[in-house]
Amino acid sequence: MLNEPVKIILRRFRDRSLESGLLIIAVALGIGAFSAGLSLIMNTVAYSNNIIKSPAYRELVVSTRSEADEMESPVSEKPAQETAILTIADLGAAEIAPNIQWAYVQNRNRLHLISSDSSTDSPPEGMTPPENTGQQGPPENSGPGRQQISENELAAAAADENIILAELDEISGYEVTPQFFNSWEIEAAAGSLFSEADLSGTDNLIVLGSELAELLAGDDMETADLLGKKLLSREGYQTIIGILSPVSESYDALFFSPYKDQTGGMSGFRRMFMDTQLRFAVEDPAMLDETAALLRQWFTNQFGEDQVLISNPRAEAQQLIARNTGIGVLILFLSVTGFFIALVNVSNILMSRVLRMKKNVGILMALGSSKVGIMRLFLTEALILAVLGAVAGAILAIPLSSYMRTAAGIETSSWLYIIFGTIIAGILTTLFGLIPSRQFMKIDPAQAMRSVS
Repeated sequence: MLNEPVKIILRRFRDRSLESGLLIIAVALGIGAFSAGLSLIMNTVAYSNNIIKSPAYRELVVSTRSEADEMESPVSEKPAQETAILTIADLGAAEIAPNIQWAYVQNRNRLHLISSDSSTDSPPEGMTPPENTGQQGPPENSGPGRQQISENELAAAAADENIILAELDEISGYEVTPQFFNSWEIEAAAGSLFSEADLSGTDNLIVLGSELAELLAGDDMETADLLGKKLLSREGYQTIIGILSPVSESYDALFFSPYKDQTGGMSGFRRMFMDTQLRFAVEDPAMLDETAALLRQWFTNQFGEDQVLISNPRAEAQQLIARNTGIGVLILFLSVTGFFIALVNVSNILMSRVLRMKKNVGILMALGSSKVGIMRLFLTEALILAVLGAVAGAILAIPLSSYMRTAAGIETSSWLYIIFGTIIAGILTTLFGLIPSRQFMKIDPAQAMRSVS
């Protein structure tokens, strides 16, 4: 059985359903906007703190000037000096800066895989028959759409349990030197990583990210069973020697192979377009600018002015964080302002509803209701209004918060922030809903009974 205060409040909601509905909508809109704004700023701070701790933001990236930059610049007479070509030897620049902890090469790479449905012709360059796949060098001129495989080669590979015919067309990854794994604190969950000796070896070795390993293993085998097997690609057989522990979404779906410094075996024109990048990890991020100045001087002496670009991802990330934080604070301010205006309007409407209850309050007080009992009456109304508005507001805040995060480029989110904002907004709504009841704390019961409801 419902007690008398709850019956009175439910009767008020039923008798004034339109007014009550509008009140709930107003509260829902205010709570939804407040929760979404608070969730955005808290997600922004959490995401910013998370990415700034990444090893990528304590590194300096050294690369040659891109072809796009060259095309955008005005046509002018240029010196006869050949465009800079970065090699593994240029990692020696780390010796001039004591703050550099790790130095490595990181080049984009791609393998074009061969499956049982692949078109057939001649075998991929650098590939030996399956029964003799122990040694083969990296192909000199491998590339997408140019190398084929014969039907006999494909049939023999399909029959060899040590060769994997993946259902993927291609996979992406990086050519790296071993210090890459040290810088990112990456360990092998199974198998091993490659070493410095593998950089000059003739075998095509690859290490798989955890997600890529699961994709290649499929439902037929465990990921550890991939170790030692050869992945058939148009660039040659790739021997899988390790599977990485989960690192991040950006790396788990990739493969990693030893960087092969083949500058002497290919034209400078071809090497120039291989997007070689040198990365220098600094132990103390506060020393990034000072270290960049030392590296800039070293590469200027080595190649000349403006031949090499040195970028500081941390500085760029901090600018983005400052922009997103500013936008988040502005949105939160507007959300709080709108929520406060909604609360004031709701309080005014409740005030008018309270004035129409004077006779009911007078009767209750005449029958012996205490001030606590009268307060409980209005608290019940405020709680019903806050709970219904909070539920509707939370439902509204979910897509609104998602849209805000997408617009701001925030990749991570937490439902806890919306729940936290909804709880705070619900408490404030309840408090504002109790403000009108204060005028009844000193009312005379006889005077209240003479009032017209």
